Amino acid sequence: MAALLPGCGPTDGERFQDLTKQINRLKVEKIELEEQITGRDGEIAALESQLQNLRTDGLAPPEPMFQINEIEILDITSGTNTDGAPGDDAVSVYFRPIDRDGDALKRGGAIRIKLLDNDNADRPTLLGLRVDSDPEQIRKAWHGQFWTDYYKIDVPFTPNAKLRPGQEVDVHLTFLDRATGRKHTALKAVTINRRRPARDGTP
Repeated sequence: MAALLPGCGPTDGERFQDLTKQINRLKVEKIELEEQITGRDGEIAALESQLQNLRTDGLAPPEPMFQINEIEILDITSGTNTDGAPGDDAVSVYFRPIDRDGDALKRGGAIRIKLLDNDNADRPTLLGLRVDSDPEQIRKAWHGQFWTDYYKIDVPFTPNAKLRPGQEVDVHLTFLDRATGRKHTALKAVTINRRRPARDGTP
């Protein structure tokens, strides 16, 4: 009677090595993302310092009626598909600075938008980040035609973001007003349209 041949699947040792490699790769990606956030936070801090110097040099702030009262994230903010593959891979954030009368203001500044998964409120997971401080890029993001008057910024999800179909993502927006040096924040939750892959791997 012929002896049975052992299975050809991966051994426990091979599976352990594969898992170890995946964990190490995720750790490296986490470190790189944290370094990216630190660097971009440094850009905003430098801008804040420049604005403080301008104020102390005698630059007069705008009249109160022309100052930003708050930042409004519009309801049309939603997940978006930018790569053609099924499911959202970014969030299109629509927002505008508004004055105390509720009118939109076109104002230059530095913009930072974070996408967070707050399933774990104590340690929210960063799902996406975008920082814009280039005046030309910010100018191009402004839409001031009929029935618009808002900024539109697309924030891509990180490559390792784990998203579920119908998941809510928190949009955290910070706008640093160049004219006054004041920092304004806004928060909005949006639902992401993710397509769940079939169990057999077919689309």
